[in-house]
Amino acid sequence: MKILINGTVYLQKYEVAYITHEIESIPYDIMEEIFAKKEAFVMNGIADGLNFEYAFRQPESVEWLIAQDEIVNYDEYIQMPLSELKKLHRRMRKKHRKEIHDFNKQDDYARRSQYEAKSREFNKTGHKISSLGYLIKARKGKIKFVLPSGYQTEDKSHASISAPAHYKK
Repeated sequence: MKILINGTVYLQKYEVAYITHEIESIPYDIMEEIFAKKEAFVMNGIADGLNFEYAFRQPESVEWLIAQDEIVNYDEYIQMPLSELKKLHRRMRKKHRKEIHDFNKQDDYARRSQYEAKSREFNKTGHKISSLGYLIKARKGKIKFVLPSGYQTEDKSHASISAPAHYKK
C-alpha cells in the first residue's frame, strides 16, 4: 500500500519488492532511493513486509508512484466499511479468475500473442487483490503493520493498524 503525506509517498516493503520485481520501467530516482540504503533488502515474513519503511520525496517519483493503480492507496480504502471492502475484494477476485479462465480457453496462437500483456495485467490485478486482502486482515485485527510517523488517523493520533473498533464489523 501507499500513503501520501505532505508530498511524500510512503510504501510498504512488500510494495517495494513488487515494483522492483514486476514493473519494467521504474524511474531511476526510485531505484536509487530503494538501493541507497547500505543494508540488504530482506523481508523477514509478511509482517515485516507490511510496514511503511520507504519514503519517496522526489516530485517525479511521487507522481509515478501515485499513478501505479495496482499499489493500493491506503486512504482510499481505510474509511470504507469493512463489509463493503470485503464485497469489493470478492468481486475483484471473481472477475480476475474469470479473466484468467477466459484467457486460458483461447487457442494457442491467441494466448501466445497476448501472453506478455495479459501476464502483466493479471499480475497487477492479483497484486491489488492481495494488498486489499492484507488490509482486510489488518482491519479484522489478524495482522498488524505500522503506519508512517506523521500519519494522522481520524482521531488525530498516530496509529498502527488494527483498525479502530468502530471499523470492525
